[in-house]
Amino acid sequence: MGNLLDALGVDFKMVFIQAIGFLILLVIMKKFLFGKIKDVIKSRADEIKDTYKKSEDDRAEAARLKEDYQQKAVKADEAAEAKIQAAVDKAKDVSDEMLKDAQQAVADEKARAAQNIDMERKKALAEVRSQVVDLTILSTSKLIKQSTKRETAEKLVDDVIKGVGTLS
Repeated sequence: MGNLLDALGVDFKMVFIQAIGFLILLVIMKKFLFGKIKDVIKSRADEIKDTYKKSEDDRAEAARLKEDYQQKAVKADEAAEAKIQAAVDKAKDVSDEMLKDAQQAVADEKARAAQNIDMERKKALAEVRSQVVDLTILSTSKLIKQSTKRETAEKLVDDVIKGVGTLS
């Protein structure tokens, strides 16, 4: 085998020196370079963990905010519905009040009309009574002139009084 290695041009002394150089280089790299690379990789891993944790925290915060928003939206809907119901109730109250006022106005107008009718009826009765009295006096005076009988005059006055009594 030695010939074969010689034929290939392999020098053991050189391989041994290169192996020792490689080991020294490996130790130096391990001490200075690999430590820094390991630190960089560790810091990068920590950074990724922090970013992931922050992302999870942000996601949780977003979920909480979404829940708060949904609760506020439900409360706003309830408040809006309550305001609408209050407005409907108030409109109903106003409508009822207006209807009551209108009914009162109609009742007042009917009362005024009945009062006016009663007043006009009383005026008409007074006027008719006055005319009846005038006619009675006129007819009585004519009858008295024609007939001087006391019984006829009394009967005529009684008839007039009865007629006037039925008019009132």
